[in-house]
Amino acid sequence: MHQVLKLREQEISELSEYDPLDLFSGSKERIHKAIKDLYTTPQNNFRVFLNGSLIFGGLGGGIKRTNAVAGKAFEDALEGIILAENGLRTTSFIQLVAEAVYCSRVLDGLLEVQRLDNFDIEGAIHAYYNIVCQPCAVCQQLDEARPPHRCSSLHSIHMDESLKIAKDYLIAATAKDCSLMISFRTMKDGAFGLPHVYLQSTNQSFNYKVNFIDLDLKPLKKMVDYYELDKKILNCFTQKLEMEHKDGNARTMDATETIN
Repeated sequence: MHQVLKLREQEISELSEYDPLDLFSGSKERIHKAIKDLYTTPQNNFRVFLNGSLIFGGLGGGIKRTNAVAGKAFEDALEGIILAENGLRTTSFIQLVAEAVYCSRVLDGLLEVQRLDNFDIEGAIHAYYNIVCQPCAVCQQLDEARPPHRCSSLHSIHMDESLKIAKDYLIAATAKDCSLMISFRTMKDGAFGLPHVYLQSTNQSFNYKVNFIDLDLKPLKKMVDYYELDKKILNCFTQKLEMEHKDGNARTMDATETIN
């Protein structure tokens, strides 16, 4: 849904083909699809470095969609690293990354941390106002016709509970916003004790190492920004669905009139 807002605000030129549910599915086939989709529409979500130099993807906003020029440049950069015929190196590289993600199971632990967010921001924001000892701006903005039960219950909990809700939310938010870095090195003799994957398409084995980066815990005051962003995302997506519904009804009416 965030992609829809980014598209409306012209931060991106098209919706990404990448679906995080594929990456976190635990299925080898769906993980491969996720990596392939990240390669196709990398935006700022997928970068490749060779010996410390960026060879694919972009800094800042990243690149929109991988065109023929960018694809050929990446294919050429992989020469001598991925021992496949020209035109097949990128495909093999995507397979290599997918194998490492699948075999390491590193995303399983990350997913558990992301699931600490039991209340989502619509609930956690009330705990935030409990902690800062301020009148809840969210409750003040809510329509009086909406049931206040959840808000009331969250504002009547002990401070320890509010602190736990906010802490869990911020830890989960950090886990959702961090980056995964995978380093590869062609496996040499005697390195079998290290994590490695076998790339069947090229008959190569690679040692790999996985690390999470950008793990600075989000500050408490960031919760207000998260709440406002969540509202914008939801409103934008709702408007998109309403427009699609209206367009669908209009097409149905046009078809009916044509038949008559």
